[in-house]
Amino acid sequence: PHWFGGSPRTLGARAGEALRGSDSQLCPKPPPKPCKAPFLKAPPSPSTWLNSEANYCELNPAFAAGCDRGARPPICAQDSYVELLKAKQNGGPGPRNSGTSYLILEDDGAGPWEAVAMQVDRRPEKGEAEFVLPRLETASSFRPNDFESKLLPPENKPLEMAMLKRAKELFTKHDPKVIAQHMLSTDCVVTRILEVSEEMRKNMGVNSGLELITLPYGHQLRLDIIERHNTMAIGIAVDILGCTGTLEDRAATLNRIIQVAVELKDSMGDLYSFSAIMKALEMPQITRLEKTWTALRHQYTQTAILYEKQLKPFSKILHEGRESTCVPPNKISVPLLMPLVTLMERQAVTFEGTDMWEKNDESCEIMLNHLATARLMTETADSYRMNAERILEGFQPDEEMSEIFKTEFQMRLLWGSKGAQVNQTERYEKFNQILTALSRKLEPPPIKQAEL
Repeated sequence: PHWFGGSPRTLGARAGEALRGSDSQLCPKPPPKPCKAPFLKAPPSPSTWLNSEANYCELNPAFAAGCDRGARPPICAQDSYVELLKAKQNGGPGPRNSGTSYLILEDDGAGPWEAVAMQVDRRPEKGEAEFVLPRLETASSFRPNDFESKLLPPENKPLEMAMLKRAKELFTKHDPKVIAQHMLSTDCVVTRILEVSEEMRKNMGVNSGLELITLPYGHQLRLDIIERHNTMAIGIAVDILGCTGTLEDRAATLNRIIQVAVELKDSMGDLYSFSAIMKALEMPQITRLEKTWTALRHQYTQTAILYEKQLKPFSKILHEGRESTCVPPNKISVPLLMPLVTLMERQAVTFEGTDMWEKNDESCEIMLNHLATARLMTETADSYRMNAERILEGFQPDEEMSEIFKTEFQMRLLWGSKGAQVNQTERYEKFNQILTALSRKLEPPPIKQAEL
């Protein structure tokens, strides 16, 4: 049926009629709008991917080749590609499309999902590339209780003082550049930029984690990237607020952390860990420590200037999606990532915004900048790998130092062997309260006159 409800012949005849008094005398009626096919709709919000339309329906090149001949199944009509992956894992043929079929000839009665399954399962002909169905990951790659640690016992309580002091000693005795190298090395493994086996590539369906996080079935990797970033930021805040007996100790710790951030920005090109450190330093529990920041300005003046004049403006530029204007592409090993994965994993539309970069008048433009950056990131994913390999060339990791920057170690250190298994949101909320208590203990808030 035509968009306006009439036949094309009727509309064509009406187009040649004289204009009536109620019609515009300046120009004839506009042409009818084209028919909108359901598989051309814009994708829904990320939270509905699992139960709504999908846009990744041309993973089989041989199958997609026949689409221009008017026999294309509506693979994107109702069910998602993620559901097909789930069904294939369970041994089923995939969900049957319950929606209206467009441009499809179902002579044999097979539904469009069955058609995809048959194309996936058939043996490739000679000279034809074999298509391997990507594997849908449903469990985190972080398993804190299965983590074999040289520093932690099999079971530990949260924030054990001896473990905190040991981690702080390792952090203090190493040069900031060496610390940054260890962080970059671990980040590249978690984000699957480096150490990606051929089997892992087949399971992902792409060559890099930077590509996988932009796809619907990259949901679990996105969650892992969020987990590592938040855990690292909390760990850095604990390093400042815990095990620091004097004001001078806290200022020295703050100085070392800022120096590591400078190395991540300038030497490593690791914008992911850089943003985790900046997130920690901008936590309200840290920014309220006026005496500590004053001591930093007095004892480590150059570091304080670097933080205020370089790191903070650079972090603002990054979160506004303008990193391409200030960082050469050959200098970046791990992109920012967090704005993208946060947008894709958000469970509901938030108009006021929950992140710093969303709380201004240009939030929509900034969001589009991050999405455009993500597109560029996937197109040039291999260049990030080459940059990381070049930067880490000749790097010899220290075994204990590598361990303290692993996410599993940090989860066990912060929440203990039992607490590490608790729901993510609950863990973060509880620790936010702990950080607030530690901060107020170190520098109590001023007593109001009314309270005296």
